[in-house]
Amino acid sequence: MDFQRQLEKQIGFLDRSCKAYDLGYIDESIRIATVIRVLVHDTAKSRSLLRHLNATNIDLVSTVEPKQYAEGVYSAFAMGSYTLSNTGSRWLPFLESSQFKISLPVSVWWTQAVYSNFRHKLSRRDIVLAAANKDGGAHVDRDLTPAYAALAESGSLGIFGYGKRDDPTRVEAPIENGHLGYLRAFGYELLSSRELLNLI
Repeated sequence: MDFQRQLEKQIGFLDRSCKAYDLGYIDESIRIATVIRVLVHDTAKSRSLLRHLNATNIDLVSTVEPKQYAEGVYSAFAMGSYTLSNTGSRWLPFLESSQFKISLPVSVWWTQAVYSNFRHKLSRRDIVLAAANKDGGAHVDRDLTPAYAALAESGSLGIFGYGKRDDPTRVEAPIENGHLGYLRAFGYELLSSRELLNLI
């Protein structure tokens, strides 16, 4: 098996899915989750592509600023833009314009907490595996994990408004599909990770 060729193929999948999300095909985020699982997730029965490449010691880009988690809601990714239409909504986190970027070892990146609410805290691992294993990436399950379901709820990341607050024509709507925007942000981080791309 040519693992470098496999990596090149997975990075191609990741790039195309990120571009499709940006064009409005937000469900492509589930495919992003599947690629990330292939790249970094090890189990007792399967090895990640990075492990096959002896590259589990590389660093990956994180745009998440480490914070002390207080009681309440914390979202790691600030909203860059939000599109609201009759056919649905889409939000884009700050990507290239992220104010914070740091390199983290794969294992730290994978388990870094990126979302919390009053009941749950989620890492990249939690979100990716729920999407890939239960939400249609590689498997479909009747029940999503409670924490992932909470992130997917309408309004989990707050309300987005168009227009000035005192304007009677102002439009407000709950932010939809927070879990998909998070997966898009993870895809950006990987595609920005020079040590990962250098393995090809």
